[in-house]
Amino acid sequence: MVCQWDSALHTSEYPTDAFGELKSYYIFIRLSCDTPAKIVFDLMTSDWGLSAPNLVLSLVGGGHEKVKGWVREVLRKDLVRAAQSTGAWIMTSGLSEGVGRCVGEAVRHHRAAASSPSHSKVVALGVAPWGLVCNRQQLVNPKVRTDVPVDLTSFNPLI
Repeated sequence: MVCQWDSALHTSEYPTDAFGELKSYYIFIRLSCDTPAKIVFDLMTSDWGLSAPNLVLSLVGGGHEKVKGWVREVLRKDLVRAAQSTGAWIMTSGLSEGVGRCVGEAVRHHRAAASSPSHSKVVALGVAPWGLVCNRQQLVNPKVRTDVPVDLTSFNPLI
């Protein structure tokens, strides 16, 4: 019987079988928490074509708590505009509650209101534990082989 969960003992590393695009502009990938930051950065800038950020804004907040109206309004009106004008990436929990939900709504509102695709370019990253992603099984690609050992030095899930 397991008394305490330990990722080193209770998980196994395999190539990811969950990556792709949703609605042709939301890119996603499931990664190990041990994936080196350089590999993640190279994936996002080289493979996905994102410009390197001048600034990274990380927003966190209570997940189950209701976000005050004035905070929601500041996020909607000012956060996305500030990120766009500075070339910043916005990072959140990636969950559809609390601050993460407000940031997602702000980015969607900005995208819908933009006069052209170039004006709507704002990078928002949601980093969520796989176990908390809703409908995660729909993100798994059954055609990807995951029965081979992981070599993070040559990681490229898009090949």
